[in-house]
Amino acid sequence: MEEASTYRMPCKVLQGINDTLESLGRDINEYHLVSFTYTFSDFERYTREIMAEKSIPIPEEDLHAINYLNVQQRYTFDTIFNAAMMNTGGAFFVDGPGGTGKNFLYKVILAHIRSKGYIALIVASSGIASSGFLGGRTAHSGFKIPIDGGPGVKCQISFQSGEADLIRSSRIIIWDEALMADKTVILALDKLLQDLCENTKPFGGKLVVFGGDFR
Repeated sequence: MEEASTYRMPCKVLQGINDTLESLGRDINEYHLVSFTYTFSDFERYTREIMAEKSIPIPEEDLHAINYLNVQQRYTFDTIFNAAMMNTGGAFFVDGPGGTGKNFLYKVILAHIRSKGYIALIVASSGIASSGFLGGRTAHSGFKIPIDGGPGVKCQISFQSGEADLIRSSRIIIWDEALMADKTVILALDKLLQDLCENTKPFGGKLVVFGGDFR
């Protein structure tokens, strides 16, 4: 038992380091910290990704904030929430200048979908924007999009990875500040979701919400 515990401890340390690096779009094996290639089994990666999302706290204030949505926000909430509950998929665009309550709306949507036991993912085009949401991450990190981008760019997520299982398990994907991303990146996400979900519908039939100022 002592030997097993001694073995697990460095593995947990390596896992923690790798988690941090992966959130930045990197991998522990790039830095040669150990003499072997560090990998997770598919089950370990699946469990880690799913459990991390399931453990995101749901603030009571975000649930109660539904009572403070204005008419347009409430209509948008109802439309997107119903699509998530019915799992019908679709692409939606939330348009509005800064300061009009888009983030407020996103938080209400996330809280209510997560409160039903479903996985709701949110990414943003910048690290600053993504840090404003529980479970938020940059689009480049969440979808493993190469930083250099360019025509023909592809998301670096394999079909059998934990990230792929997480995306397939999600009921909604929200992308804040989507207009800051090049169109090739949006197309890369479309192709990724079609491949992962084995569905040729736009975005693989997933429910995707893009937000930004379209003016």
